[in-house]
Amino acid sequence: MTDEEQEFAPFNKIQGVASTNVVAYSNEYDDFISFEGSYVHGIFTGFKWQCVEFARRWLLLCKSCIFQSIRTAADMWHKLSFVERVTDGQKFHLKKYSNGSSYKPTCDTFLIYSASIQAPYGHIAVICEVQESFIRVIEQNFRFHIWSNNYSRQVPLVFRDGLYYIEDYLNIYGWMGIENNDQLRSLNKSNVNLILEKYRQPKEISGLNRCIAPHKVFDDMSVLYSMDINNQNEKCSMKFNGNDRCYYQANDDFFINISSISNELYSLFIQVTDNIIHDDEILRDLEIPNQFWLRIRKSWIDEREFDVIDHMEFKLDEKNLKLCKYKVNPALMIFHSAVLQEKSIQTMNIAYDFTSTFQLHHLLVRYWKKLDIKNTIHILIDSDDELKESIIYMQTVMIEAGINVKICLLSNELHWKNSTIVDSDGEIVKIVWKLCIWEKIFQDFTGQYDANKKKDCWTPAHKEHPCLSDILLNEQIRIIEPLWKSITNHTAFLSILSRKFPNHPNIVSSEWIPSKDSKYTPLVNWSTEKKNNDIIQSYNATKTFDYRHMCEEIISEKNCENSDKTIVSLMIHGVCAGFGIIEEPNHIMDAKNNKLYCFEKELNSLATVCLSCLQHKFESFEDLGKQDQMAKNALVKLANETKTDRLDGSSVDLFGLTLTGKSTVLNARLGQSVSTGVGETTTEIKAYKGTNKLKLMCPMSLRHYSNPS
Repeated sequence: MTDEEQEFAPFNKIQGVASTNVVAYSNEYDDFISFEGSYVHGIFTGFKWQCVEFARRWLLLCKSCIFQSIRTAADMWHKLSFVERVTDGQKFHLKKYSNGSSYKPTCDTFLIYSASIQAPYGHIAVICEVQESFIRVIEQNFRFHIWSNNYSRQVPLVFRDGLYYIEDYLNIYGWMGIENNDQLRSLNKSNVNLILEKYRQPKEISGLNRCIAPHKVFDDMSVLYSMDINNQNEKCSMKFNGNDRCYYQANDDFFINISSISNELYSLFIQVTDNIIHDDEILRDLEIPNQFWLRIRKSWIDEREFDVIDHMEFKLDEKNLKLCKYKVNPALMIFHSAVLQEKSIQTMNIAYDFTSTFQLHHLLVRYWKKLDIKNTIHILIDSDDELKESIIYMQTVMIEAGINVKICLLSNELHWKNSTIVDSDGEIVKIVWKLCIWEKIFQDFTGQYDANKKKDCWTPAHKEHPCLSDILLNEQIRIIEPLWKSITNHTAFLSILSRKFPNHPNIVSSEWIPSKDSKYTPLVNWSTEKKNNDIIQSYNATKTFDYRHMCEEIISEKNCENSDKTIVSLMIHGVCAGFGIIEEPNHIMDAKNNKLYCFEKELNSLATVCLSCLQHKFESFEDLGKQDQMAKNALVKLANETKTDRLDGSSVDLFGLTLTGKSTVLNARLGQSVSTGVGETTTEIKAYKGTNKLKLMCPMSLRHYSNPS
């Protein structure tokens, strides 16, 4: 059977089963490294789904042995001399037979390939059958077809001048056999409990070291590079502050942890998304207009492959990575990581093997090619789009993938023509790509189509220029980063995920409840009636709303040197392709890159509070914009009503605010509530006995850090 006739297996799919119980999985591309760890009975077998991983897993399951960590498959020929039995630690030596040996190959031996242009890291397979004129092998990451039998492929065996040669198109070092192989047995229920703990100790989150590179002279403190796109010369710069620059060194284990956790959580995202999409009650609670429901469900069926870019944000506690909400635009992060990081590190004159995003650009181009899009993709931007560099970068990726791309200004470069949407050249719009803030889209839809609220259908306005809702709800237009992602990107999604998997070690405990019933500090009010500075708020001067809040567990920062870092895992179609690190001590960053510092003090029973809807630098309230007026009014009233009763002599300071020349201090009794009202906006602050935390209920985005006793 030719390669063309064999069924292709995408990444993570089973290619075949060897030796009755050893599964071979597809890596899809021989140059892709997932950095996701594979474990059997708690024993690390390697990266999914490399050839070395399969060899080590086969050895473990069939012989109860493993071999030491090895850099590449080709290195095994020179650097691997024994295997170890995991039940008692006994070593069994390996014997090498060069290709062209007087000894005929035997079953259950390793076939080792040297490094070459076609296989830069070499290759390893396991010989599973030996005949007079051929051998059969089992393997991973060589070809990516579904096996027709219990082996991967057949390779010619030639006996010439008294020597045996295995003739393949890649160069072969030879084969390696295990001495005293007859003493080895498979790993099964009878001996799995005998595995020594040293072989299956869990890999902790470690190996991240902050380093300093000495200052180097740059022209105007910038490194400039150019991108020539459609005869537009776009120049972008990287600014370096201070005399020294920092970078991070990480080992393989750190990358393995991030990749493994990210990929596992993505599969949970998909499960929960499927549940939400088919639940009318949850969709209603998420305030997604019902006119979008059918289109979202259709996109879930038809446009699953159009999920190109995702990201996850993690904080480090003492033991685990914790998934959390962090306002950072994924495309912007991908741009910074893929384009800037490599260029930045080159200027620092330091030794390194690879960066944490070394595959990112290549994998992005490859996935766009895989989509095999023949129509023009219209990239939609707003008139005030702040992500121009990211948009241009993504355009370069699409062009490199052989896709025709147009960037269109949404407000005036698309038009209606005979009930279809066309661009300025008259080309019909069939596929679009846009970075979407879904709550904002739903908010705009609700406002613009208020007359349709009593209907189940959607009717376009048919003005001269279509609005975004006209495009998203048009069944003739396909959406890349499709509508179903409005579920996974929803502010309340993490709380639903937490409820579905309450004991998951990498998911922060989170609540999503009306504020009056809250037992935790509310972080985000996600109601979509008003959008302000990328923080969703809900209020109306003439109407009382049933406020709903997102509440999140506090991640302990005590004794955790990396607690001030946010790790952003970058995903391409559900597979971790790299990661970046955001480093700003004790601050929150929104999508506009505003830095909002949380200054922590040692208080016995209170927690420091940072109002994340305020700018981080100002001398007086005059420096606050109109968008922060509501927060200002609430704080002024709070200051005027400051209580005199102290909480065990401690107090909490709302830092950074200057009110008539002094800081605002709130003191409260245990169990006492202090409420201030500004119009229909209420701020309630309450101290609870025995919790060592200050609880706040406020229709603004808040984050707090507790001081555990």
